[in-house]
Amino acid sequence: MSPLRLLHLAQKSLLGHEALTILSLDQLPREMFPSLFVEAFNRRLLSILKAMVRVWPFEFLPLGALTKWPQVDILNAVLDGIDMKYDQNSDSRRGKLHVLDLRDAGVNFWNVWAASMDDACSPEPKLRRQPVEHKGPKSALKVITNINLTEDTHDEFLTHLLQWVKERASLVHLCCHNLMISPKNIHSLSKILDSLELGCIQGMQVDSVWQLSILAKFAPYLGRMGSLHNLCLSYLWLPTPITPEDKVEFNSHFSSKLAKMPHLRSLYMDSVDFLKDNLDQVLRCLKSPLEALSVMNCLLSESDIHYLPQCPKLSELKHLHLSGVKLTYISPEPLKVLLERVAATLMTLDLMDCEINDSHLSAILPVLSQCYQLTTLSFFRNRISMAMMQKLVEHTGNLSALRVERYPAPLESYDPQGVAQQERFVHLCRELMGMLKRIRAPKKVMFRTHPCGNSAKWMVFYQYEPNFYKCYLLE
Repeated sequence: MSPLRLLHLAQKSLLGHEALTILSLDQLPREMFPSLFVEAFNRRLLSILKAMVRVWPFEFLPLGALTKWPQVDILNAVLDGIDMKYDQNSDSRRGKLHVLDLRDAGVNFWNVWAASMDDACSPEPKLRRQPVEHKGPKSALKVITNINLTEDTHDEFLTHLLQWVKERASLVHLCCHNLMISPKNIHSLSKILDSLELGCIQGMQVDSVWQLSILAKFAPYLGRMGSLHNLCLSYLWLPTPITPEDKVEFNSHFSSKLAKMPHLRSLYMDSVDFLKDNLDQVLRCLKSPLEALSVMNCLLSESDIHYLPQCPKLSELKHLHLSGVKLTYISPEPLKVLLERVAATLMTLDLMDCEINDSHLSAILPVLSQCYQLTTLSFFRNRISMAMMQKLVEHTGNLSALRVERYPAPLESYDPQGVAQQERFVHLCRELMGMLKRIRAPKKVMFRTHPCGNSAKWMVFYQYEPNFYKCYLLE
């Protein structure tokens, strides 16, 4: 019997005697703590968990990695153990816990973390997480979490955690890394936002139908998020009617908050109503070059598109998403110049549903063939002929890094009424895929029709398996 197996049996035997386990914790080798904690967690031995937290021999406890969803009873046990550790009458000198991580770090996180116990028992370097400045006193406990604020769900876990932190403000520093906000009413979340250290937030997503009055009340909170790396705004609408002066004033107010985010690297805006004729004002306020820009399902003017290649903060883009931005009546020249500027770094290009036609695509093909880092290319829902699709395949022939390719059905796949003809569509896809395979070895290639009325929508999906391609026809 291997030593690992013997250790596992010893742990099971020990956990079968609660009182003995608790009495033995001060004498147990610290190497046994991670696996013993996991076993006690899986068996929901709350008293043992509480006692283990009190004498936890490492500075870091990644509790969130063990839970698929928040569990209030587990949280209570852990927080009670922390209270016992900080109790003035506690006789434990072993407890070293300074960071409680409630984020979900993946199922294999504990194995990775346990293997790196000799490296100060902190997984941060291995997981490549951004370091968080510890703004509290050295003796304080730092609690790291991600928070999802919704209007319809009463989050008992979050409510309990915030109350616990509030009552121990001198000992506990709450650090929210990623914040997701979806309620419509700003009043329902103001108290929670007021209780957070907004300077710790690195990623924020606002996914709600907010109007101008609510946006104006939220803007001051946004301006205090100086460590933000990723900002995602969705479904933000201005009231109608609105005067041009009010629109400019609000856009200026919003843009000024971006100027307070020197670490911002990714900006995502989906269905944001105030960008038309004002995109340049937003981008001018950026303090650092972006790695990702996503402007999706937004109405942009020609002047907005013309500013993109002029913006100095877009010269290092790795990911560009313009899905749903209509480019039919806008010159392809600005997009061509932008792609020329970022050809050396661009990894993702999403031009889905941009109403691009043959002339647009022809203009950008030469520079597209120079984007050697490109891994994902998306052209679904554009009106491209078979002849131009063949040229597109030829121009992407030297892009060996491509892993995912999404192409529209050639125009020849449709009848005069705009209804996709399945047999014709499959034949054309087979022909294009044959061209691709002769040029290079594509990994995942998808061709998709767009629906006309109640007609069927088809997708042909090719996926590379060792030594052959699987092909699927999906409706």
